[in-house]
Amino acid sequence: MIIQFPGSGISASPQIEGQPEALQFRYSKAGFRRNLVIAIGLTLLICGLTWLLLGIYGSNHMNLLTIITGLCFFAFISARMLAQYFRNEIILAVQPTGIYDGRISDETIAWEKIKELVLIRREQDYSLSVILWPGRNGNTTLQENSFELELSVLEGGSEKILDAIQKYMPIRMER
Repeated sequence: MIIQFPGSGISASPQIEGQPEALQFRYSKAGFRRNLVIAIGLTLLICGLTWLLLGIYGSNHMNLLTIITGLCFFAFISARMLAQYFRNEIILAVQPTGIYDGRISDETIAWEKIKELVLIRREQDYSLSVILWPGRNGNTTLQENSFELELSVLEGGSEKILDAIQKYMPIRMER
């Protein structure tokens, strides 16, 4: 039984294909806040360096140019991040019939079409490599026979996602 808390990011409601046992995951709000703080810090650093260099060279419009530089830099490094986290869509759903990842495909990938799942760890980030059987890829939106699902950016944590997937299919660790 799953007890839902407001803002937990995990839902057992049947929103994906009407399957009552589907676990659904969204982007992590805590990760968003951490990345936003980092983006703001880097923007302030760039603004400080820009203001300092423009002051050394005696620019008449150094404040205006510093503000423009800061806005462009912040927009460049955070536009995609802001779009991801404000959508609040279901990104990953583990279902009895298969796995759905909105970043990869609009369709659920059936467990029968998956040849192997491999857990990949890069420092503190986890991703799941999904290898499909050749010739069984009936999904119209998938072009390749393998892809990676990034787990560390989703709410609920990698461990909960992996536990949900292992109910339906074994996961091999990369060596």
